[in-house]
Amino acid sequence: MRFRAGLALCFFSILVGAGCRKPLTPNIDRNLAPETWITAAPQDTITTRDQNGVPVQPHPGTIPFRYHLYWAGADPDGDVAGFYFAVVETVGTPGLPTPPLPGPKPRDYHYTTRRDSTFIFSVIEGANTREHAFFIYAVDNSGKADATPARIIFNALDRFPPVPILDVAQATGLVFDPNNLDAPRHAYTRTITDTFNVRVPFARDTVASGSQLLFRWHADLTIADNPAQFYRFKLDNPEFVTVPGTVTEKQYNTDLSNTVTPGPKIFTLRAVDQAGGARASPETTRKFLMNLSPDSWFAGPDSVPASNPSFYTTITDGNGHSTRYHDINGPNWRSVEAHPGSLLHPDSVQILPARRKPNRTFFELYKNRVYVRAEGDTIDMNSWVLFHNGGFDPDSPYKVRIVGANPAPNFPDSSVAPVLRPRPPNGSPIGFRYYLPVFLDSIGPKSGFPQSQTYPLSDPTLVQEPHIGGYQGMQQSGRAYAIVRAQDGDGALDTRIGDPVDFVDSVETNKISPSSPRYALRSKVLTFYVNRAPYLLTDQAAFEPRPNKNYPTRTIPLRLDLVFDDDPYDPATQRTVGGPEVGAPVNFIFRYSVNLIGASIYTGRDTVYAPDLFRRRTGVAISTSIDVPSYIRGPNVTVLIELCDCKDCEGFPGSGRCRKYTIPVTVPALPAQQSAPASGVSLSEGPGSIEGRRGSKQP
Repeated sequence: MRFRAGLALCFFSILVGAGCRKPLTPNIDRNLAPETWITAAPQDTITTRDQNGVPVQPHPGTIPFRYHLYWAGADPDGDVAGFYFAVVETVGTPGLPTPPLPGPKPRDYHYTTRRDSTFIFSVIEGANTREHAFFIYAVDNSGKADATPARIIFNALDRFPPVPILDVAQATGLVFDPNNLDAPRHAYTRTITDTFNVRVPFARDTVASGSQLLFRWHADLTIADNPAQFYRFKLDNPEFVTVPGTVTEKQYNTDLSNTVTPGPKIFTLRAVDQAGGARASPETTRKFLMNLSPDSWFAGPDSVPASNPSFYTTITDGNGHSTRYHDINGPNWRSVEAHPGSLLHPDSVQILPARRKPNRTFFELYKNRVYVRAEGDTIDMNSWVLFHNGGFDPDSPYKVRIVGANPAPNFPDSSVAPVLRPRPPNGSPIGFRYYLPVFLDSIGPKSGFPQSQTYPLSDPTLVQEPHIGGYQGMQQSGRAYAIVRAQDGDGALDTRIGDPVDFVDSVETNKISPSSPRYALRSKVLTFYVNRAPYLLTDQAAFEPRPNKNYPTRTIPLRLDLVFDDDPYDPATQRTVGGPEVGAPVNFIFRYSVNLIGASIYTGRDTVYAPDLFRRRTGVAISTSIDVPSYIRGPNVTVLIELCDCKDCEGFPGSGRCRKYTIPVTVPALPAQQSAPASGVSLSEGPGSIEGRRGSKQP
């Protein structure tokens, strides 16, 4: 009973206590947020609004990369304790579209109690500009922040980056002396001064292959207090290498870690300032070619071998042209023992190119004979020509292209066949390439073969057989322009003459005078003629018309069957280079044109009689005659005969050549109906005539 009374009393006391508690105070934030604004800066892109109160997005202004910004804040019911600011920028790459500005992340904000500061805004290297956004908001003494930060968008511009200056750019390498090949290599130092210019594709400065390169620099200020913080440079590497501003020198080819391969080079240097800007136009560069070009020359056979003067036989052909030859007597022309004073001999693998004697001659192989040819000679149609060459290379390794030469242990030792043995630089190029365009008879378009492979070559996968010299089958009639280009172990070619046809023509027409340094390069081009012209057998007693013969009638006999061609153009066998086999039937092609020239009975001046019957007649050789027309008075008449070894020379340039004969005769004269002073004859040469052909009149 007593327990129940106590429990009731306790419960009553709790009810009384709850009824006396005060009501809860309402949770209302009466602290007003501060306001923030930016002063002395580009236009504020938050507080600028249109007439409807919508923020206006103006075009960003441009400011220097170093800029002093001011800002302020106010709190209507307290004090501004500080500010949080953030800077963001575009992540642009030169040459690519610029992405939009990113928004600031919480980690981008920094706290400050200052109302101003000098900022250095970064720029994109090369473009030297960058778009930025600056955000700032105030915080009051109660920790409340401005919910609408002030913001400006602008472009930072670096107008005055430092200018990098190259004080030293030089290369020092080891080269051979062309006048003393037995001497060790000597130092060759070259100062590099050429700068990159997209309109000038070739470098003016050439340095030796493997040269040690030295570049030393400094940077000039273009505005106060903006020195170079970093330098960036590149040579062989595609990306720039960055070094601190205290590093002002770079060397290459001093060890295996900084080697530079041969070829065209451009060294580029940039000085990067505190904003990340660098001058990109004009860039500070040095352009050069690493690898001195080789020299080339013809090293053909001796016209008269000193060791065997009677080795070659001298003959005069039907064209009145003397030449020397040696009978092959079958397929034995491949024997290198057979031709002293030439590289068809063991000398071809024993004498390095740099030690070969310059000799502007070459071989012609035709009808089991080896001919010695020289500048201006005429070779047979469908013959082989063979070039041997010499050359000098001052700086490249001798990496001759001989399969099995290295590292095969059983390959010939260098003392036995030094030409076939790769080795370090020895003053010689590794091989040659020839280029042989032909200015075709009879109307003269230029035709040619592509530049040859490099020889010597012994790779059976590339050619049918090994060869030391350059072989080419000549199957087009015209003037040939042979040029040889030495190639060194680093792949450089002797390219001093681009088009040998244009070069020789420039020399022969005095466009390149003897005082020009390029005039001496004429010896690097060997010109000759392809296809011996057909000829009339004028030395035979039966030949007609005889020069200066007095014919009793006005009918002049013609023995056009007395004709021969030493190298006939046979369409059926035209692809058989080397000439027809001995005893094989040959289809000769001859074309005739016969005109008469004499004084007209009407004017007394020379006139031409060109009958259709004798105009470009093709067929078998004939014995016939031609009558002097009645309008040519006489007695002096000139018989003009054109003889060609092609049916349609004009329609198929390069298929044949023509020769003209001018034969004066006398016939009975006719009474003059009208007299006038005679004049000289002026005839235009037809397109099939060799007299009107580029070059000179060749048999």
